[in-house]
Amino acid sequence: MPDILIAVDGSKNSMRAIDYAIQHFGSAPVTLHLLTVEPPLDDYGMIRAYLPKREHVKAMRARAAGILEQAAARARGKNVTCRTHVAIGDVASAIVDTARRLKCSAIVMGTRGMGPLKDLILGSVASKVLHLTHLPVTLVK
Repeated sequence: MPDILIAVDGSKNSMRAIDYAIQHFGSAPVTLHLLTVEPPLDDYGMIRAYLPKREHVKAMRARAAGILEQAAARARGKNVTCRTHVAIGDVASAIVDTARRLKCSAIVMGTRGMGPLKDLILGSVASKVLHLTHLPVTLVK
């Protein structure tokens, strides 16, 4: 049974990535690994000064759980097996590392559609994933 990693962040395009994976991989038994990534606490800067660490971690967990519940609901009843995962760290690295650890055969993810200029200035998670992995990556808009 193939394992497919789907990166989800709650955006419309990440939800479309789930639909795409079900449509293209769901005709045979497949496990969809739904992954959301939270940035490390250090990346929140000023927020840390006002919100106790325990409360911040609680909020991060709630946010991740909400995203994963929404994603898993999208796949319910579609004849696929779903597993949910949360990682903390750099988003692209976490996607690639999790796919490697789970021995996934492909990665499916939505794009933000920010365009080439913003990608050049800010960097693109999708571009970084493409450079970090040897797995096939499908980007869904």
